[in-house]
Amino acid sequence: MKRLFPFLLALLSLWASAQAPEGINYQTIVRAEDGSVISFQSMDFKVSILLGSTSGTAVYSEEHSVATNANGLASFRIGKGEVLTGSFSDISWGSDAHFVKLEARQTGTSTYNLMGIEEFASVPYAFYAETTAASEGMWQQNGNDIYFMDGNVGIKTDEPTEALTIGTNNRIQLSTVKNSLTYGAVMNLRWNSPDAKPGIHFQDASGDSKIALSAYEYETYPSDQARKFSIATSNLSGDLVERFNVPFGENEVDISITDANLKLIDGNTFQVGTESNSGLALYYSDVFIHGTKKMGIGDKDWEEEGTWENAQLEIYRANSNVELLIHDDAGTNDIGLHLRNGENDWKMTHDGDFNIIHESSNFFKITGDGDVGIDVDEPIAKLDVNGNINVSSGFAYLVGGAGKGSYLPVNDDVTNGDVLGLNPSTGQLRKFESGDIYMGIASAKAGFVSNYEKGREEDSGFALVVSKGQIEANLTQLQVNGRMVSTVDGESIGVLLANGKLYLK
Repeated sequence: MKRLFPFLLALLSLWASAQAPEGINYQTIVRAEDGSVISFQSMDFKVSILLGSTSGTAVYSEEHSVATNANGLASFRIGKGEVLTGSFSDISWGSDAHFVKLEARQTGTSTYNLMGIEEFASVPYAFYAETTAASEGMWQQNGNDIYFMDGNVGIKTDEPTEALTIGTNNRIQLSTVKNSLTYGAVMNLRWNSPDAKPGIHFQDASGDSKIALSAYEYETYPSDQARKFSIATSNLSGDLVERFNVPFGENEVDISITDANLKLIDGNTFQVGTESNSGLALYYSDVFIHGTKKMGIGDKDWEEEGTWENAQLEIYRANSNVELLIHDDAGTNDIGLHLRNGENDWKMTHDGDFNIIHESSNFFKITGDGDVGIDVDEPIAKLDVNGNINVSSGFAYLVGGAGKGSYLPVNDDVTNGDVLGLNPSTGQLRKFESGDIYMGIASAKAGFVSNYEKGREEDSGFALVVSKGQIEANLTQLQVNGRMVSTVDGESIGVLLANGKLYLK
């Protein structure tokens, strides 16, 4: 009689389908007693699944009728044969060890010959999940999906503390070849209720969260819905505080930093906008530039050229107007520039007037009317000086006015060019009469003026009397003899110049 030699090619592969796997691929080679393969022969195979041992109870048995191929190989699928006893899907693979018993006969004969009994070295996972797992709260299958409803899962750890725990010093690698922000995700966090806050936490050895990444929706006043992604870190009390916030679900967002400082180190650059799209930087708090660092404003290659020499601040324009504005919009406050060298202070202020102040003393002032005062709080002329004026040797004090004069009280209607005299009886000035003491010529202006007070030029009770210098005079009130000019009673007062003006001696 021919002998049959089984050849178990392990539990080769599971039969794939939309449902749980229902068979195990199995192959055996049929040989004659001389060892030659039996080709193209119809054979019957009886398969029994034994529980616990080689002599255990058969929990399932089935028959297969197949033909060997040219190499004597017979192939069939355990679990898909003609059932003799039991149910293949009811086998509890995880309850105990299982053995496969294989018997064979040539088709048409009545007696099966034992080919061998072998233990399943490992139970196919899908069968274990389909039968044992469901009853023991372990992995179960739903179509092509598997799931686990009880306890935690550990990978390289036997003490999982969360739904999925990876052992110490082990890594998870996620990879993709998709190049789309929409479809290239390798991990998805989803919130299934409006107030959920899905996140990723970084914890210390005690399990306390120190850093958290989260994204969620929240309600703003009065009832608007807002959304943001945030990075939170713990404070000294161990509480998580959101530091970096990026809104989402909007076309343009404002990124905010709270309870945190933003620092750029190691020479990195903070840039707002580009040459074609300048952007805008707004500051609602203090801005400090430390040490010898500098600030440049304008269209200059600052990274290559820097600021000019020792300038800490430079405003530059290559070919356009440039100015620095310090503005008090209310118009009720002082604005200024403070310069300090050690404890030595100088200030330039604007309070309607422009002032230069040194150690609380107002040394220089320009009023809104254009009057300039040096060490004068209220200048009354275009230049008002409280002190001496020195003209260095070799230079001159240039004056465009008409000679030297003084504001004197008058008791008469006086016009410019009138000759004025002092009435010996009353001591008052009037238009010159014979016997008066000659005083000078009335004028609208003079190069040097004494006895001046603000507004006196508008006071009809005073006249500016010029007593020396070149001046226009009413010659009809004088005697002219050639170039010599004298009063009507003969007192010589000056000479007549070629330009028609009187030069008072």
